[in-house]
Amino acid sequence: MLFEVFDLQYASPATISRCGMVYVDPKNLGYRPFYANWLRSKFAAYGETMHDSLKELFAKYIPPLMDRVFEGIQGEEILEPYKMITPRTDLNLVVQLTQLIDAILPEPEANPPQDFVDLEKMYIFCLVWSVGSCIVQEERDKFNEFLKQQCSSSLPVGSLYDQYIDTKTLSLDLWEKKVQHYEAPADKKFSSILVPTVDTTRYSWLLNVLLMTKKPVMFCGDSGTAKTVTVFSAFRQMDTEKYMFLNVNFSSRTTSKNF
Repeated sequence: MLFEVFDLQYASPATISRCGMVYVDPKNLGYRPFYANWLRSKFAAYGETMHDSLKELFAKYIPPLMDRVFEGIQGEEILEPYKMITPRTDLNLVVQLTQLIDAILPEPEANPPQDFVDLEKMYIFCLVWSVGSCIVQEERDKFNEFLKQQCSSSLPVGSLYDQYIDTKTLSLDLWEKKVQHYEAPADKKFSSILVPTVDTTRYSWLLNVLLMTKKPVMFCGDSGTAKTVTVFSAFRQMDTEKYMFLNVNFSSRTTSKNF
């Protein structure tokens, strides 16, 4: 956020060098104003019950999670912060959370469930794939346990990373139940064969859900973890009457002018 000063009568040289603009540090502004503004849009679309539930869920989960993820604060203990795949900010994770909720929450005219327990399950799923998505594999069990400790409702046994959300009923179930049976095609090239797994099913689903709401998606992972194959597989399932995709290969010798 920035402000333009009225005049430069009492401005310091530093302010003058910025053309009279005063910046507010993101750490001072925080993520709460963004979430409060997003909540107002939910109140307008879904009413007071949904608004109050999402506000209560925020107070229950977000501050403790942000303290644990970025500062290592867990109650009275000070631990090592979780290791992330790429550096992130608390505001960035909250934005990603709201985008995922927007993508999953049924439209107002579809009369989405407003029961607090159902919304809490959806909220937890979105927390896993926003706040928890940036955490390295080795740390995810710790994040899973911490998130479960914050929840007063009953949750499925096992890792929350293994659970998907039914967008109609807002209930949790295992990803492995969504994995399709594989049948080897006779006329396919070996390089284009994709055997469905829990990982490919999970990431394709998340990709399609976010793309359908016009949200950008970035896959992170080591070489050979099927990022490109998973993305192309998801693209091929999209409606060809509405969408088309263009594949551009980049290398260390690709310049911006080439692109």
